[in-house]
Amino acid sequence: MTEIDTNPKIDDPELWAKVGRAMDRKVLWEAAELVVSTQFGSQSMLQRKLRIGWELTGRMMDALEALGVVGPEQGAQAREVKIKLVEDLEPVFETLYGDGGAAFTALLDTDREAQAGIPAQPTDAPDDEDETEDDGSAPENSRPIEGTVYTPQEWELREDPEGDRPWINPQLRTKEGRKARYAYLRRQARRRARKAAARQLTVHGIVPRALRGERRMRAWVIGMEGYKAAADERLALAAVETANRSARRAQLALLKRGEKQAAAVKLQMEAGKQLAVAQNARKTAKRAVAFRAGYTYGPVIAADAAAFGFADVWGFIGALVLNLAGISLLGRDVEVSEEQLERLERIEAGAPQQVNVGMTPRMFEQMMRQALTEDLKLTLSALRVDPHAWGFEIHVWLERMTPEKISNGLDTLEACLPGVRTGSVLLQQSAESRNYCVIRVPGPNPWQAVPELPVREPKSISTADLHKEQIGGDMAGRPLALPMCRTNVNIVGKSRSGKSTILRAILDVLTATEDQIIIGIDLGGAGSGFGGLRHAMHVVATTPAEAKAALQWVLDIGKGRPGLFDRLGMGENWVTSRERPGIKVIVDEFPALVRESRKGYYDEDLKRQVSWDLDGMLAEISITCAKSDATELIAGQGVTKEKIKDNTWVVELPVQVLAACDKDDVIQILGDGMLAQGWRADRLVPAMGDQLNDASVVYVMAGNAYCEPIPYRGCYADPDELLRRGRARGQAGLVDIDPESAKLSRISLKSLMETSARNYAAGDQEQGTIPQLIASIREVFRAAGNPSGLQLEEIAAGLAQDDADRWDLDAFDGEDTADQEAARAVALKAAIKAVLAPGGKTWTTDSYRRPGEKSTVKGYCLRHLKKITGEDANAS
Repeated sequence: MTEIDTNPKIDDPELWAKVGRAMDRKVLWEAAELVVSTQFGSQSMLQRKLRIGWELTGRMMDALEALGVVGPEQGAQAREVKIKLVEDLEPVFETLYGDGGAAFTALLDTDREAQAGIPAQPTDAPDDEDETEDDGSAPENSRPIEGTVYTPQEWELREDPEGDRPWINPQLRTKEGRKARYAYLRRQARRRARKAAARQLTVHGIVPRALRGERRMRAWVIGMEGYKAAADERLALAAVETANRSARRAQLALLKRGEKQAAAVKLQMEAGKQLAVAQNARKTAKRAVAFRAGYTYGPVIAADAAAFGFADVWGFIGALVLNLAGISLLGRDVEVSEEQLERLERIEAGAPQQVNVGMTPRMFEQMMRQALTEDLKLTLSALRVDPHAWGFEIHVWLERMTPEKISNGLDTLEACLPGVRTGSVLLQQSAESRNYCVIRVPGPNPWQAVPELPVREPKSISTADLHKEQIGGDMAGRPLALPMCRTNVNIVGKSRSGKSTILRAILDVLTATEDQIIIGIDLGGAGSGFGGLRHAMHVVATTPAEAKAALQWVLDIGKGRPGLFDRLGMGENWVTSRERPGIKVIVDEFPALVRESRKGYYDEDLKRQVSWDLDGMLAEISITCAKSDATELIAGQGVTKEKIKDNTWVVELPVQVLAACDKDDVIQILGDGMLAQGWRADRLVPAMGDQLNDASVVYVMAGNAYCEPIPYRGCYADPDELLRRGRARGQAGLVDIDPESAKLSRISLKSLMETSARNYAAGDQEQGTIPQLIASIREVFRAAGNPSGLQLEEIAAGLAQDDADRWDLDAFDGEDTADQEAARAVALKAAIKAVLAPGGKTWTTDSYRRPGEKSTVKGYCLRHLKKITGEDANAS
């Protein structure tokens, strides 16, 4: 039995003050058995297996150290386990539950005595009772017979799935107590026998230990000189073979045969010398090996011969058993891998109750097979589990069915795999066969193989190489690179889905090109979605007027370039180069663009509200301008009708990138049947607070290269790094439009760039400037004495005094004065809405009270007007 401290200082108040009162003897005994059975003194392992808190686990390790089970702390490494076998824990058991456990009970289990149905342990037994029973000298009738026999419900020691719990307190010296004690020992012996038999199949078995011991002994016998001599001889023989091969080639040579034969003879002579030296070294090594072999194996052979001479066959068998035991001692110490440790845990404590990346593939395959066949009621033809650093990949071949049932039951499958994060299990329908699919169960860090956004120098990429530039990667590290040459792209993702990360990764590639003009449009975020890369973009439009001018320029170029194909010798498509660049329109917050486009503006000539028609212009670009390499990238929160109205052309773009979105978006883009094939972007979880979840994880549909539902994650770059790249690329100079294309539009790229730069430098001055109409209305309020509000007809009458040509009643049609006033009020209301729309402001009617009146009326309030003009809303 291993020597341990059988009398730890359990009565030391300072020790147990550090350990605390929250410890239970039952849990402490389970911890001791677990540490010894696995030979792994890890605090995190105890926390995982016992499912207790980290602080309590630390105190429990201190208690095990006091009991002599483990050694002191070693920093981040696991503690040394001082006891090698579970059966050597008997002194610890006696300390906790025997006579030595009185102080432990008094310190840690005082609260148990107050619980109903659990009596306190008797602690007044004499100390010499064990000695009296052990030596057997005292007669039966002289032993004390006092004591109480406890029922199984009253005497709770610890959980015991194998049924060998001692129902009667072993400390009792009654006949029933002794009988229960002996029955307990027999059951414990059977348990040790079963564990010992199961342990033989692990690295701690007798045969694996003997094999390791024999290898270590043989390695010592051969020694370094033996291995070196054998290696030298192999190298010499290889040199001889090389020389002979050279000689044969020299005999068949037609040119310079004499020189080649002389070189071959020289090689043969050198190889012969090398072989002679190697053989001499081997002879010397053999003598040393023979000496060590005689020193090692000689006594063993002599002992076996002596045993055979004294006791014939039985003596020889006994000697062989002793030899096996001695060799197994030499191979006792071994480094246990994660898989081997998992197997030991399964032997000692049963199958794992939670899925983790470190568990064995065989055990995970059993759990997965049970979940698919019993819970999802599937018929499997074959199943294979491949472990990876990021998690498990399960290849499933179904019998006469499609993976649709798996897709519908992913939530149930996650419930059958405890420890797996909700919504993380992914399904992929294979393109090889309809009944073949792949299930991915990621671990805690499945995207560790995805690198940061690669560094790209200014003007280092051409359009022809866009499909090779990495913007993301899958769990295995395979890169994601989108085809973007003369190709339109649509990105869909709800708020906090990481859509901006993907957009900036693509924009990082485009702004590093030498032959692309980048036009950005963001009417919902004032260009914030582009980040620091906006400095490397030609135009960033943040108002409907800027966006309309930029899109009109793109339309003129895209629709006019086909007339240049023959003259420039380009064939049927525009050939993009540094001298003749392509055009990329990047639209962020597409639903916001649709809303602003539908609001429109007031046309002074037509005297009515006119739509900006920005979404219509984008649709025309996607249909007519691709062959001219004037393409677009659309990014939005969804593609349902309430978000993008009737712009169904977006879902027809050739490249679709789906981040975390709604199921309706997936069906609208890919079709209802694609959900069953694993295109489950609706199961991706957006970022919440500081938790990234599935942010910037996307599914990509782009031709044959990306036709399977494989999730990718976008490469990330720090915002400061993107700002540095954007400024560096802007300072390196932006590509200019070719002269032939510039003549196709009345709008110049230079004017668009100047307007964009002026608005950005002035903080979007156009939106911050008070429109002339609003300034005139403010003067009307001042002329009226700054009342709390005015009716629309009153404002129109005040404007007519300063601008009669525009607001006088004669300028409006109507049968009578009332009709003319109504027409003027409608026109004024539309004009107010139109002039405020580019700045994202509104002025709605509200209730106010006229001076001297108790009732309220509806009209335009002064406090709202002051907010629009930037005045203090609380001023008089």
